[in-house]
Amino acid sequence: MYILAIDTTAKTASVCVGKEENGSFTPLSLWSSNCGFTHSETLLPMADSCISACGITADELSCIAVSAGPGSFTGVRIGVACAKGISFGLSAKGIAHTCISVSSLFSLAENVRHYHGYIICPVMDARRSQFYNALFRKNTKGELVRLCEDRLPTAAQIYDELSEKYAGKKILLVGDGAMLCRSLFDKIAADKGECPFGYKVCDSTDMYQNAASVAKVALFSKESKTVGGDELSPIYLRASQAERERLEKEATK
Repeated sequence: MYILAIDTTAKTASVCVGKEENGSFTPLSLWSSNCGFTHSETLLPMADSCISACGITADELSCIAVSAGPGSFTGVRIGVACAKGISFGLSAKGIAHTCISVSSLFSLAENVRHYHGYIICPVMDARRSQFYNALFRKNTKGELVRLCEDRLPTAAQIYDELSEKYAGKKILLVGDGAMLCRSLFDKIAADKGECPFGYKVCDSTDMYQNAASVAKVALFSKESKTVGGDELSPIYLRASQAERERLEKEATK
């Protein structure tokens, strides 16, 4: 079974085509771009190149997985729209396939599954002094276990929760907000005099969106959601800027 996986929830756009066989996943082609071009320009050519590099056509895809959020509003919409478009195209040809919606934060946690002994703390910069965040750990079987729902806290709120619930533990920061979050943790720890938990940033090779991780979560996590192409929808944790401005204007009338 061939799977196409897409992640455009942050500055990095990533596409992967891989093969699932006998309960394991093999990435066959992985393309990522973090060079500042807009995802609307790069995503479809990347997907086409990934599929072609594997020597297959889109008609041979059995599954389309997409990181549906949270993340950049525009990025999330582009990724979901691309997955829906490919899905509709296959459906029009009468080709059976599956669409799977995946959390961008769970996918980031999958990036660093190979680290041992850490509470995994994905942090995506959501601006306005907030981060898209969740917490994960590995169980005795090596499976990722979610410790909280996807949310939108400040660095101080994350710090306070880690201090209260995970004192003495090692925390691994991953995501495009990892460096900023670490610097904010440094300031908070300096103000408080000490930090009750240890923390570090993951290696740069594991820090950003990776469509291979999206595919793995889609295939093997009980959390992933299988839906029809028409049911795929973005996952937002707050209103867009346009919506906020509209509500503010209405409130002042």
